[in-house]
Parts: sequence; C-alpha cells; structure tokens
Amino acid sequence: MRVEEAGLPEWLRESLRREGIETLYPPQAEALHKGLLQGRNLVVSSPTASGKTLIAIMAAHRHLENRRKILYLTPLRALTYEKSVEFRRILSENGPGFRVLAVSGDYDDPGEWIGSNDVIVSTYEKADSLVRHRAKWLSSIGLIVVDEAHMIGDPERGPTLEMTIAKLLETLEAPQILCLSATVRNIEDIAEWLEAVPIQSDFRPVPLREGVLQGGRIFFSDGETRVLRTGADPISGLVAECLIDGGQALVFALTRRKAESYAERLAQTLVNLNLLDSTSRERLEDASRRVMEEAESPFSERLARLVSRGVAFHHAGLGHIHRRLIEDAFREGVIPVLCATPTLAAGVNLPARMVVIPEYRRFDSRSGMRALSVTEYKQFCGRAGRPLYDDIGYSILVAGSRTEAEYLMEKYIQGMPEKVYSVLGSEKHLRSHILSLISSGLARSELGLRRIIGRTFYAHIFGTQGLVEKISSVLRLLETHSLISINGGLEATRLGARVSELYIDPLTCVEIIKYTAGVESLSTLGALQIICLTPDLSDLWVSRIRSSTVKRILDEVGEELFVKLPDPVEYPEEYELQLDSLKNALVLWAWVNEIPEREIYERFNVEPGDFAALRERAEWISYAASSVLEVVGRRKLASFYRILTERLRHGVLEELLELVSLPDIGRVRGRMLWRSGFRTLEDVKRAGIDDLARVPGIGTAIAGKIKKALEKLDPATQQ
Repeated sequence: MRVEEAGLPEWLRESLRREGIETLYPPQAEALHKGLLQGRNLVVSSPTASGKTLIAIMAAHRHLENRRKILYLTPLRALTYEKSVEFRRILSENGPGFRVLAVSGDYDDPGEWIGSNDVIVSTYEKADSLVRHRAKWLSSIGLIVVDEAHMIGDPERGPTLEMTIAKLLETLEAPQILCLSATVRNIEDIAEWLEAVPIQSDFRPVPLREGVLQGGRIFFSDGETRVLRTGADPISGLVAECLIDGGQALVFALTRRKAESYAERLAQTLVNLNLLDSTSRERLEDASRRVMEEAESPFSERLARLVSRGVAFHHAGLGHIHRRLIEDAFREGVIPVLCATPTLAAGVNLPARMVVIPEYRRFDSRSGMRALSVTEYKQFCGRAGRPLYDDIGYSILVAGSRTEAEYLMEKYIQGMPEKVYSVLGSEKHLRSHILSLISSGLARSELGLRRIIGRTFYAHIFGTQGLVEKISSVLRLLETHSLISINGGLEATRLGARVSELYIDPLTCVEIIKYTAGVESLSTLGALQIICLTPDLSDLWVSRIRSSTVKRILDEVGEELFVKLPDPVEYPEEYELQLDSLKNALVLWAWVNEIPEREIYERFNVEPGDFAALRERAEWISYAASSVLEVVGRRKLASFYRILTERLRHGVLEELLELVSLPDIGRVRGRMLWRSGFRTLEDVKRAGIDDLARVPGIGTAIAGKIKKALEKLDPATQQ
C-alpha cells in the first residue's frame, strides 16, 4: 500500500515523504485494514525494524487532531529518548509542531507540567508514578501505546506494566490501546485481554538467514552449508569474513566478562588480519580519545584501547556518556565490531549485518545453568540486517559438536518464542501496587481491589481466586505497619500515601523506621548502611571486593558499623546479604567524602555504569528516608538525610554544598574554590571575574557564568 492510499492527512503524508517513506510495509497496511484509524485496539507482533513505530504514529494523528494526548510506554530510559526523537521528527519538526516529551525518573514529581505536551514517551515506572500522583492531564489521553509488550512476562518490570495498564483502563474513558512487540507467541491471549485485534507478521525489511556454526562450517536453516574462508578460530573467522565483505558484526555474550573477553580476542583478530584501513584507524583513534576524555580509569583505558583497534564492548558497566559514544560510533559505522550483553537486544536499535551468538547457556544464581530462552534468541535475531545498508542479515549460533548443532537448530532457529504469562502473583509486587490503588482512591474496599486487579492480564489468564489470600495478607501487612487503615473501608494513612508517592517498596519504609527507632543521630556510614539494607537497594551489588578488603577499608574509615554483620557460620545467607549491602555503603561513603572517582573504581573494583546506578538509587532512597522520617516526626534525622541526599547527588562533604549549586561547579572545581578561599556564595559574590578565573579548573568563561548566575539570585540586581 502506498502512503497516499492510507487515508492520512496531507501534513502527515508530506512529513513521511520527507522521511523517504512512500510505501507502507505489510504490518502497517494490515493495521490500517484492521481498524487502526477507526480507534480499534490492536496487538501487533512483527520483527524488529518492520515499522511498528510508524503504526503508532499513524494512530496518533487522529487523537492529536482531536486534542487528545498520546502516552507511549517503553521499558528503558534510552528507548524513551530514541522514540521521542522519532515522534518529534515526524509530528513536530516536519509536522504541525506537536509537542513531544520523554520522561523518566523523579517519581516524587506530580507531573502536572508534563500535560503541556501532546505526546508523552515514558518508562513504565514513570507512567505508574504519574497515575499514583493522579496527574489531571491523564484524563485527556486518547491513545496508549505499549512498546515491548512481551515485557509483561518480565519478573521485575512486568507487574508494573500490567498494573499501569489496568489502572489506566479503570480511570480513562475508552482509550485506544496499541501493543507492539517483536516476540509474542500467544498474541491472542493479550488481544483477548485488551479486547483488541491481533496482527502477527513475519515481514522483515531485510531478509534474515539463520544458521549454526560447527567445525568451520555454517549450516543454514534452508539446508545450505558454507565453509569459513579464514583459518582463525570459529568466532573470529565469522566476524572477519563479515568485515571483509563490508559489514558490521554484533556478538552477544551472556556475561560482562565474556563480552570483554570476546572483544579482546576479536580486536587481536582485526590487527592480525590487517582488516582496518588508514581512514578507519584515524576515525577509531578519534573515538578512542573521546572515550578517554570522558573519564580516566582502568575501565576507560581498556575500552579506549579496544576502540582504537575497531572493537568495543557494551554492558551495564558502561557509564551513560561512554554508552552513548559507543552506540553512536557503531551506528555511524566507525566501530565495526561490538560485543554486547543481552540488555542491548532489548534496548536501543543498533543493527548489524551479522549477529553472532557464541553460547546459549549461562549461570543463574537462583537456578544454576540456564539455557537462553527462544524469546531472547529471537530478540538477538532482531538486530541482524541494517535497513538501507544490507541486502540480507545473518544470525549465527555457535555449536561445539554436531549433536549440539542439531539441538540449536531445532530449539532456537525452528522453535517458537515462549508464551508470555503474567508474574503479578508475588506479594513483593502486590504490596506496592495494592498500596498505590488504595492511596490513589481507585480502591476503597477489598471488593474494589479485586475489581481493578480483575482487569489485569493475570486475572484474564488465571482468574483472581488465587490472589484472594495474597491480597488479604498484603492488607494485613500494610495495616500492621500503619500504612493503611481498615475501618469499614480501605484508606491510606498519611505515611502510606507518602510511601506510595515516593514509589518505594512499603517494606523499605518499614526498614527505615525500624532501624532508626530510638536513634538520635547517625554517622554518615551508618545512614548509608541503613538505606543499602532496604529492599529497594539490597538487590543491587556493584562492588566485587573480598571481605578481607572490606575489613581493611573499615579500619581506614574509622566509623562504627550501625548494623553489625551476623556470624557467617551460623547465618551464612544473612551474612552475605549484609556484606554486599555494606560494600555498597562503603562505595557511597567514599563518594560523599570526595574520594576521586578513579580511586573508587580501583579500590572497590566498581564499573562506571554500576557506580552511577548505585548513586542514583541511593540518592532516591535517601530522599525517601528523609520524607518518611519527616512524616513520623523524626525531624532531626529527616534533616540529616536531606543533607545526605544532596551529598549523594554531588559527591561532596557538607561544606561544599553551597558551592556545587553554582553552574559548571562539581566536586572537583568546588574543592578548588574552597581551597582558594571561596567558601560561601557570599565569598564568590564579592570576588571579581579575574579572581575566580585564577582558581585552577575555573577560567574566564566559567567565572563569567558563575557571576551571571549569582546576579540572577541577588534581588538587588533585579531592581
């Protein structure tokens, strides 16, 4: 179907023409035939790059022209940004100027200001938070788009997505719902749940060839066999041939260590086979320099060294800037080989001509060795083949024997993705969502709770009978800890309402109150230890130092532990849990005591991305602790945690908090100002630009910015 035949307004047709879109892909045309523009709910399952986002854009125009808003839900912050760029380009820059906004994080923000936008691209959690805050503009939503809808089956993110959809269905007046996924086997179940029309398509703009590499031969699913031309090891040979033919390769490793190991091996292959020309080497050297400029650390040095040789690794240990640099360099064709963990397959769109999957089993701490799911494999395949660049994409599994090759062919290449099932039935997830339903006024009785939970995918598949006892158990827990009252109806207490707004596990609140009971003051390490022991932080382990190193660091710190470690022989599991929490607390202690980042990475064996995630989450839980303690009348400790929150944000001692509020002044420049005698904002106000410019690391440009910022703060200059 041509765009002119789609029944779209002229402005949208013109915007699509500017994007080079003249003809619709089969899934897009089918969506139009199945009632997309008539407001029908649709569940679309089709491969990556088959045009699902355009289906959402075509549905959106009708609602936007009727002054209704679009809520687009994604699982990852990086995806909110990526999708908002797509929407903005078509609906704003090349269209009538509809306002598009990407939102995530800051769960205590009521979000009323967001309502000035027309298209809101949000993470699942942020959308749930906005529902909890009862943002008024939510009532004007006309279209809900659920991207990566198979995430309903994810053990961590699924319950939030499912409950958010249920809450929106309960509160909005007949919104159109569009679910998008590349890998949903039981699409009919989700369609029945949402009263939607299912659309299943195998269309790919770049055809995919799947095969298994074994013994130097690739056995393709269509029966063809190809012998590797290079004499390198199998994985290196695959990648080398791809590069020789002008393509890029994406190698999926199941652990970070393996991703880095493959990167080292492949970098050596590129050098040995002289696969990079002089122009490529120059561009890679430039990318390598930018990696090093971002942060000096052994981690950065290792990554930069690999990038200079044409290979990079990509996993959660990368910091935000490093991740963006690597993704952009790969997308632009500067880096020809990327070795990534599975998170990349579920994240931003980074296709390559060839996807290589060297292993299919990984260790799981809960279940031992676990095989890759077929759904995960199909997600990997989705990255094979770059539209406009490749005529064909390849996805190659690697086997160690003929028997294993046959197994991989049957299980993964010929297999179907697993069915998606709800995982809402755990009390861990129910306690937070039940509190939010009560706090937001959506459920005022146990019957009301069952009615809304009856709208979930869980209830559609399993019914609600299995949840009755769990709901009652959660209600008793919430009442016991004074988060709700049950007097003829369900009502959140002031504390319960605040916990729901803060978007924390109710047990985090319980732990904070328990640990601080009868305590008048805390050391910095003690306060950090408490927040690291809460359920919202205790599952995040970033430091890989030994217990003997922990003891040595504690001796250096010179602060008493607030919570003593249990006996490792008598309580081994509790000991390990508390030891991991203590490691996190020590990393954070080093940060707020202005230990240089490079030293933190080396001393605690921490990677930048993990360190950033720990800081961000700890800052939030510290803020939550200050709010909870304020509600229960512990004002002194609440004030202490408020200050600690700011210290966690900036990584400084309390004495620097004034200075780091200035533009372009972080922990390093703030300390330089302090050492130069500028210790308060008043000191800085009295100084001349030349005086400030002489401070190491400041200079004339930053000094000028500082003075301008202070003028805006000074009422006398506003006369």
